[in-house]
Amino acid sequence: MLERDGSVLITTGPARASDPRLRRAQSLAHASGAALRITRELVRQKLTGQELVARNKLLDPTTADAIATFSKELPTAQNIASIRLIEAQAASAYWSAWRTLPLIFPKKDSPRVPEHWRSFGTRISPLTGSPRLAVTPGCAMMNYLYALLETEATLAARALGLDASIGIFHVDQPNRDSLACDLMEPVRPQVDAYLLDWITTQPLKREWFFEQRNGNARLMASLTEKLSETAPTWGRAVAPVAEWVAQALWSLAGKSTSKEPTLPTRLTQRQEAKAEEIPLSFEKILCPVE
Repeated sequence: MLERDGSVLITTGPARASDPRLRRAQSLAHASGAALRITRELVRQKLTGQELVARNKLLDPTTADAIATFSKELPTAQNIASIRLIEAQAASAYWSAWRTLPLIFPKKDSPRVPEHWRSFGTRISPLTGSPRLAVTPGCAMMNYLYALLETEATLAARALGLDASIGIFHVDQPNRDSLACDLMEPVRPQVDAYLLDWITTQPLKREWFFEQRNGNARLMASLTEKLSETAPTWGRAVAPVAEWVAQALWSLAGKSTSKEPTLPTRLTQRQEAKAEEIPLSFEKILCPVE
């Protein structure tokens, strides 16, 4: 259940049996070294996806090359703080390429469209200093889609017996499912590609948005319904990421035995989940959501 601004209010899903050894491995991930390994792979996949979006969707080879250069620094990053810095530098280049992206509105709506709504705008809202409380329709839609992805990531973590609130890459915060934020990272470029395809090929209706007195751009129910239809797609996309993280925690923390070398792949029904690389296909970035 989401607020209209994309805030996650509640998630609910099937109850699953949980192995306390897995949750203990998750809690000790930083001490065991699993956290660094997992963080490096999650961010590597995210940057790979952003590079593809920049190169093949935004048609911006300069930005794509810059992201690829940052990605090459990941194997030698010695700690999670260094990986966060690499990710932040890549994000700065990536979102700069989005900033002036024009948004299309029907001619009949043009007189009622504020000037600052005619481009995607900056991902950092002047109201919060963060992506929260977007001031442009494009960023508001992005926030809502990311909230759908966060919800699916939370459900995936819980289905596998992980604690969605204990983060690995994202620091723990009250009232936040930090592990879900971790699991989202490799899938974000797929969400970006979907939104990019929409806003560059189809006009946005003025009636889908309204602006609060403080400048916050909000979504009307008719649009949130359309966006919510994509939730199953993001659930399928995040499933292999969640299974890979669970298996990486299980194996790198030394909890597996000869009788139980792998965890059940409840989400994808794969026979095995190797703890080497997330089994993602970035072909989805290059085509519309089903």
